Amino acid sequence: MTKEIKRFLIAVLRFHGDVLLTTPILNSIKRNYPNALIDVLVYEGTGVLLENDSRVENILEASISSELGFMKRILAELNLLNTLRKNKYDFGIFLTTQWRVALMGRVLNNVKTAAVDDKKRRTFLWTKSFSFIFPEAGNNHIIERNLRALEILGITPKEEDFKLNINIPDNSKVFVERSLNEFLVKDKFCVMHPVSRRKSKQWSQDSFAVLADHYSKLGLKVVLTSGPDKKEINYLKGICDLSKSVPINLGGKTSLYDLAALIERANFFVGLDSVASHLAAAVNTKGVVLFGPSKQENWKPWSDRIRVICRTKEEEYCKIHGHMEGKYKKCLCYISPERVIGEVDRLFN
Repeated sequence: MTKEIKRFLIAVLRFHGDVLLTTPILNSIKRNYPNALIDVLVYEGTGVLLENDSRVENILEASISSELGFMKRILAELNLLNTLRKNKYDFGIFLTTQWRVALMGRVLNNVKTAAVDDKKRRTFLWTKSFSFIFPEAGNNHIIERNLRALEILGITPKEEDFKLNINIPDNSKVFVERSLNEFLVKDKFCVMHPVSRRKSKQWSQDSFAVLADHYSKLGLKVVLTSGPDKKEINYLKGICDLSKSVPINLGGKTSLYDLAALIERANFFVGLDSVASHLAAAVNTKGVVLFGPSKQENWKPWSDRIRVICRTKEEEYCKIHGHMEGKYKKCLCYISPERVIGEVDRLFN
């Protein structure tokens, strides 16, 4: 541990769940450099889960290139590069492999930088843009891969660093208590988050409806959640229409902090490969997550209290998508509600 004031840049240009998965890096840096000043560079709107993290000095935002016209994109990038250069960092850690990241590495003069290896990026332009290249995840979790970057920079992670952190504000806890009182939830309840950013990661509305009916019959209140996107909200409405019970539909009504507070209060959680499942891991709630087509070894929730259901080698055919190829190579259609119920039962036995 050193009391030196070092300035770090952590760049993670992906989405909300990926940003949450960088918090173990903050743990390790602050343990080794208690006075470190840490800036995190994220896509616009994806840094919300770091807003209450006192370890983060600044949240910098990069535009999502595809959403801007050519000239606006160039100007936005030049302004960002100028800001990064002026900030005079001591260390730069780049956790994604867009080509724009290589340019960022090059403008950080005299800065010790580390970037992830990528077989598509093994060219002079990529490898010579950084001081060090650390290995891809392989069969390891993305958290383990990320912390390898610190090893290369001379920081050795310890077991206590491998923890997700989220600081839930009081107003979100108040929102949850008010919502539970409004729907007369006085005892046990579960949270189901039936949506994900990609359609190929979704489970059927019919299956979620069966699940909701099952737990309603057992006396549990079932709370459905989603993000603000209209498609997600309509997806939840479809589940409610198919259900014989009356799930509590909070689709589009929760912020990410509200969602974290709600999941923290729940008896258990059921979800997909999405930020909600990583929130469940962060607040240490028991759960079952249906996972595909992403590689579960890399991206599953970082918690031994969450059981993951994914494809096995025997499941080679889907009655909807046919043989499991392309984007449906690991579709969730083959997973039955009974299988999910069985995994939930194992959580409590």
